[in-house]
Amino acid sequence: MIKTAIFDFDGTLADTIPLCLEAFRRAVNDLDGRVLTDREIERNFGPDDLGVIRKLFPGKPELHEHGRELFIHYYQELHAEMAPAPFPGTVELLHSLRNSGIRLAMVTGKRRESADISLKFFHLDGFFPVLETGSPEGGVKTDRINRALERLGASAREAVYIGDSPSDVDACRAVPVRIIAAGWAPGADVKGLEERCPDWLLTRFEDLEPFFRKHAADVNHQNAAL
Repeated sequence: MIKTAIFDFDGTLADTIPLCLEAFRRAVNDLDGRVLTDREIERNFGPDDLGVIRKLFPGKPELHEHGRELFIHYYQELHAEMAPAPFPGTVELLHSLRNSGIRLAMVTGKRRESADISLKFFHLDGFFPVLETGSPEGGVKTDRINRALERLGASAREAVYIGDSPSDVDACRAVPVRIIAAGWAPGADVKGLEERCPDWLLTRFEDLEPFFRKHAADVNHQNAAL
């Protein structure tokens, strides 16, 4: 039974990846005039926001901090236009999980600054007592999931991670913790997720609620019965 749910953010709770791409594109254009394609930006994903800027400007450390500041400026400025709301049903799902006693956490590759902007913008910041974010070096999701479990006092055996990237499946295997592969965002790499053989693959956000109804323990009900 599932007693802990750990969520990714971009592409999992909200379709914010296009917002990230545009904010990086404008930051780069301001700094050196380049107009990057989505693919040129995406191939640098993995590290947090600062780490992506570093990869976009290799050998130019004098531009890194300013690039991060520009990214955050555009991320905040474009949020209402490009990512006005989380996926429909997000708030209701989180309320339902929390009310049934499921422990909630978030582990995202985003930097803390941009994660806080989006969580506050969507009024989701009150749902996640534990928030673990990325690193400029990248490749830390396994460590962050382990840290989230430790901070919650939760067992990996009774937890599930919900994430949209094929690399999320790899990170969960290394914990190990089960994963629901999130294939519902418009740009989701469903084929890549299928190839990693996740524990579950869902292609509609609205299927999460019945999934948890079937698989999650009603912790409050169990405690009341003791």
